[in-house]
Amino acid sequence: MVFVIHSAFSNIDVNVLLVLLYGVLVGCITGMLGAGGGTLIVPFLTLYLRLPIKMAIGTSLFQVTGIAASGALQHYRYGSSDLKLALILMVSGSSMAFVGARFAQHVPNTVLKVVFGVFVILIALKFMRSGSETSEHAASAARETRIGRTLHHLARFLHVGMVLPVPMKIYRKTKIAEYTINLPQVFMLGGAVGFSSGLLGVGGGFLLVPGLVFLGIPMKVAVGTDLTQIIASATVGTATYFMGGYVDPVIGGLLMAGGIAGTFIGARLNRHLPTSTLKKVFGVLMLFVGALMIKNALTGGALGGA
Repeated sequence: MVFVIHSAFSNIDVNVLLVLLYGVLVGCITGMLGAGGGTLIVPFLTLYLRLPIKMAIGTSLFQVTGIAASGALQHYRYGSSDLKLALILMVSGSSMAFVGARFAQHVPNTVLKVVFGVFVILIALKFMRSGSETSEHAASAARETRIGRTLHHLARFLHVGMVLPVPMKIYRKTKIAEYTINLPQVFMLGGAVGFSSGLLGVGGGFLLVPGLVFLGIPMKVAVGTDLTQIIASATVGTATYFMGGYVDPVIGGLLMAGGIAGTFIGARLNRHLPTSTLKKVFGVLMLFVGALMIKNALTGGALGGA
């Protein structure tokens, strides 16, 4: 017998087993690739459960907080999370997540669907083009100087050093690496990712991890720190959507429970499956989902109203 419950928040009947299993699937992908939560949750909520896009984004942010907390705890135990770096990202990311979430509530649903669809397709193409870790590291190193120089000039233009009575660069030494944090660059990166998180309901790992690597932060530290700061930005985004009535804790709780279990499974699978193959499979899936979201927005599919 199918176990169905009614969610008063969205006024729909929910297949508990199906939602839990989907949460496990998303958690597995997150555990294997270090990303994938919001980009898979939002389409599922809109295309299958027929939630309005804003409710889907708010609920996605709600479940992301649990997934991030679980992953962040594991990375902290392994010494691959920099709490000082995470604090910098939390300050800038949380404030801009609020701005992004507020802004999204005034954007038409069709526009949000198209923007989300394009965002997912760009992520898919990035994953499908990813090669070995060595080639990715070389590419990141080549881009780091160019991106870092751009952010440096922007920081000087905005006179960041005149308004922040703190060192512009902070030397860090963790259990697994030594590196330097460029404060203005990291602060601006956190703000940009926080805004995207609040606007589209994604955790930001797809943007923040590559961004931190571009700025000279080791990959392992970037992943662990990303999960730590996501807790703050996703919480702020969730609270903002919740105040507007755009969060379903019942559905979000089911997805969160399944996702936390899935992250442990995915972490184990990651040891045995080639990462390049996983990324290509994930990329194909995201291309399909992104195209479906855009098609639904342009054809006026019945996926929920305002």
